Amino acid sequence: MRQRTVVGLIAVFIGFGAFAAGVAAQGAQSSQAAPASQTPAAPKVSAPKAAKPVPAAPKPHAPGDVEVEPIACWWKTDRNAVNVGERFTVTLTCSFVDTNAIKVVADLNQLEPTTVALQPFEVVNGVRHEDIRTAPWRYVQYEYTTRIIGDTFFGKDVDIPGVKVTYRIQSSIGGGSQGRDQVYALPALAMRVNSLVPKKAADIRDTTPDTFAEIEARRLRSTGELVAAAVSFGFAAVLVGLALVRVVGRYRVRTPAAARPLPLGFVLRGCLRAASTIREDVARDGWSQELAGRALTVFRIASAVALGRPVAQRIVDRHIAAHDGQLALRKGIFRPKMALISTSTTSGTISRSIGDVNSVPPSSRTQMLLTTLSESLAVLRAARYSRDGQLDTTALDAALENGTDALKKLRFAKLWPMRTVGALARSTTGVGGTVWSR
Repeated sequence: MRQRTVVGLIAVFIGFGAFAAGVAAQGAQSSQAAPASQTPAAPKVSAPKAAKPVPAAPKPHAPGDVEVEPIACWWKTDRNAVNVGERFTVTLTCSFVDTNAIKVVADLNQLEPTTVALQPFEVVNGVRHEDIRTAPWRYVQYEYTTRIIGDTFFGKDVDIPGVKVTYRIQSSIGGGSQGRDQVYALPALAMRVNSLVPKKAADIRDTTPDTFAEIEARRLRSTGELVAAAVSFGFAAVLVGLALVRVVGRYRVRTPAAARPLPLGFVLRGCLRAASTIREDVARDGWSQELAGRALTVFRIASAVALGRPVAQRIVDRHIAAHDGQLALRKGIFRPKMALISTSTTSGTISRSIGDVNSVPPSSRTQMLLTTLSESLAVLRAARYSRDGQLDTTALDAALENGTDALKKLRFAKLWPMRTVGALARSTTGVGGTVWSR
């Protein structure tokens, strides 16, 4: 043990001695080289360095020029969350620099609705709207109708994938140039897909969205509408019943068709036919007291109608002949009867009616017709009851002609439209007279 320790100590001393000798040798070499280094050395001539090129100064911008991106696009949707299979609208809008000096030419075929790829979303249809130009921009907009279908997207955020637009820049400066193709990448847009059922649901539960309160409100509303309908139906039934009673009662108390008198328009038309027949007989056989009596009967009936006096009508069978002073008119089609029309109106009756100040005077038109009929009645009465049998054919022809004309005018005045106009005119005249009397 002691021998090993002594050997170790001897080795340590030998090592330190070798280190000291090395240090001394290095110091001697440095002292010898010092004087030599103090000798002035000849100056070294170095080769001239090449001058670096000075960068050209940037070309100043024209006043009003602003550095902008040549193209920019962005997404827009009509909603932030959708259901699986639900259609929604995605709008893609891009703006391109479009000036006289610089123009962006983009490849828009890849954005068409038939070619654009938006997986996993399906493009159902789409449309490109008309471009809008607002210097220095040209705006392009596409509208896609899309949907997503799949059973793995419930309750997840699904990205509408970004699209890449290839474009190049055309410049008309310096004779015109066209740049290389560049690509603009539009980032994706996240869409939330709703989950229709909870994640832990093991079955489908389709429940009504209505609450008990809504069901009760609808029930109350239906009951009220049913009651209102029943009340309205009851009123309708009552009105129908009253109408039926009225119709049945009218038919029960209705006068038989054979006993109903002829309307005045039909009577005047029959008088015109009788006057035409008398004219034909006169033209063929000449005047006679019988023809004068027949004409007198026709104009008497017309005068009574003009005065508003009733005419007597007797409904008889067809085989019963008319007496003197009666005009026979056919009545009915399937079971025809004869109506014997007669009246006692004379020229004196017409004069008294026109001159009566206590009654309502007829209109001027009616007075003219009555005057003409009165003159014809006077001539025909004198011929009908002449004792010597002498007939003034000229006066009789004039009386028949004037009376027939007055009869035509009277029939036209008794038509329904003319009667309505006359009634309105009389009522207006009456009101005006009342106001003036105050």
